[in-house]
Parts: sequence; structure tokens; C-alpha cells
Amino acid sequence: MEEFHISRIHTPQGIYRVSGYLSLISNKVEATSLEVMGTDGWVQLAIERSQPLISELTPILLSHFRDDSV
Repeated sequence: MEEFHISRIHTPQGIYRVSGYLSLISNKVEATSLEVMGTDGWVQLAIERSQPLISELTPILLSHFRDDSV
């Protein structure tokens, strides 16, 4: 798996900053850090409580990296 860091990604769920590990071959994302843009700046989210959100964001993140690799 390859390490990644996205400093800002706009999604239907909000604006996020995400770091972790990615495998485009197996379509897998392991987030190690997840922050959402709040009204006062970035808010750190607990990874262990954010698994449903990470699952929702996974197709968007995979698409982001596939678009960047073209």
C-alpha cells in the first residue's frame, strides 16, 4: 500500500483533509488521520468512530487518485 495525504478534498459530505494508505489495485483505503472543515477550521475526527464515513468517502478518494494519475 502507498502512503497518501490529501490537504483538501471537497465531497458531498463536506470538506476533508485525509492521510493514510491506499491501494488502487485492491480498491482499499486505510485512513490514519481524518479532519473535517468546521466553522472555526479543521476538526480532527476519531478514526475508530469514523469508519462509516470513511466507507462513504472511499470511492471518492479512489476516484481522486485515479484522476490524478492520468
